[in-house]
Amino acid sequence: MKTRDILFWILILAAIGIAVWLTIGSPTIEEGLLMIVISLAGSEILLWKAIFRIDKRTALGFERIKSKMDMQFSEVKDLIKKNGN
Repeated sequence: MKTRDILFWILILAAIGIAVWLTIGSPTIEEGLLMIVISLAGSEILLWKAIFRIDKRTALGFERIKSKMDMQFSEVKDLIKKNGN
């Protein structure tokens, strides 16, 4: 596991822990909700970063495949032109 993954799960568990702690009545409602929102916002940021990283890798993979396919199509066109004439 990477550090980002561990931090993501820590933030999620912190939000759950604060929610449970809030039900017991230890922090005030405002403080508890603020801590939950901060924890969830941090985990969402990490999640979106992971999604954008995956999207970037996917786009690069498609670009590589596209360039390879273009080269193959040009080779096929050249073969058709040679055999056609």
